[in-house]
Amino acid sequence: MRLSLAWKLLLGYLLVVAVSITTFAVLANRSTERELRLAMGRNPEGTLVAAEQLAAYFRGRGSWEGVDRLYGAGQHMGGMMGRGVGVPAVVDLQGMPLLGDVVGPQDVRGATPILVDGTIVGYVLPPAAGAVLQAERDLVARVNRAILLAALLSLGAALIGAALLTAGMLKPVQELTSAARAMAGGDLTRRVTVRTRDEVGALSEAFNHMGDSLQQAETLRRDMTADIAHELRNPLSVMQARVEAVIDGVYPPTPENLEPVLEQTRLLSRLVEDLRTLALADAGQLPLEQTEISLSGLVERTASGYAAQAEASGVDLRLHLAPGVRVNADPGRIEQVIGNLLANAVRHAPSGTAVDISLKVGDGRARLEIADRGEGIPAEALPYVFERFYRADRSRSRDMGGTGLGLAISRQIVQAHEGTITAANRPEGGAAFIVELPLARGLSASKAEAEHRPA
Repeated sequence: MRLSLAWKLLLGYLLVVAVSITTFAVLANRSTERELRLAMGRNPEGTLVAAEQLAAYFRGRGSWEGVDRLYGAGQHMGGMMGRGVGVPAVVDLQGMPLLGDVVGPQDVRGATPILVDGTIVGYVLPPAAGAVLQAERDLVARVNRAILLAALLSLGAALIGAALLTAGMLKPVQELTSAARAMAGGDLTRRVTVRTRDEVGALSEAFNHMGDSLQQAETLRRDMTADIAHELRNPLSVMQARVEAVIDGVYPPTPENLEPVLEQTRLLSRLVEDLRTLALADAGQLPLEQTEISLSGLVERTASGYAAQAEASGVDLRLHLAPGVRVNADPGRIEQVIGNLLANAVRHAPSGTAVDISLKVGDGRARLEIADRGEGIPAEALPYVFERFYRADRSRSRDMGGTGLGLAISRQIVQAHEGTITAANRPEGGAAFIVELPLARGLSASKAEAEHRPA
């Protein structure tokens, strides 16, 4: 038989309460018996009080006549000795009983004398052993009944409290279980209410965060699937139309007519290679051949490679590079990043404007900024510019041959170098992309800043 968590918690609480009550009852019972025996074994105060009371009675009447009726068959005398302990015996000077459960002459040695004006008129004897024993048993029985009643009440209260506590603790767990099953069934929108700030509350928050991540990943997966299909559709459509036209004799199979097919295959090749690069980066398997390089020289060489494209677009490339900036990086991958950013800047810069390329050093990092003077990036698009296939202007980017993966690849490459890449709009207009990379370990921040500070 498999017990649920609720029953396990409930039985655990009850077991702890039962053990605690049993332990308390045993200790209380033994302590009561011990203290009672000690009190009954030596109770001189009770006999002294009884002797004083009896002396006052004798002084007022001059005899013991009626003493048994006055004390109600020993009930008041029992109160002198302690309730339930037993009734003491009273004897005259000859040891003859006047009060109590004794018969015949008694030995008065060790008894408490009853003094009236300095004269002994009788003695008070302690209760008989049998009466003491019975009184002890009666008292212990009453104590045990009280303990049993208290134990039952405590157990009932503990049962109710444990049930309420268990229900309160398990409600979030039950909600988590239900939400997890719904999520396993494909409902990624399910969330749970965070009711507390304890460990269960932290678990609920973690579950909700996991749900958000899964939902976002599922959305990205669907978008990426749709985007890949969309990116493949255009080249394939162009290729199919061109090849069909050649086969049908509409176009002769000349190099000029086959050139569009070759261009589309090149585009598909770039798309496949970009997807492969992203897959490797996501898996943490992007190959990097890091070495200490001059970032200043690499930026200058890459910019010179885009000089012709910029000139054809009527865009001027302006370099502001601090000399001798060195980083530990894979030169091929960093050149790919710089090339992606330069291509974007030249593509979006209006004719007759310039693209500013600056390289500075600060806080132990090299800071590369590539900025154009175009329309900039829409504010709602800024958080998504590094997402796969995201385009603020889809038609223009596709017509210009982009795959929509350049910035996503650039982010993965920069992060693999323990750097950062961000995008922003410049106050004077245009977009700016900033790449920061750690300086080479042999070049301290203070030394680099001193070397690159203007004279």
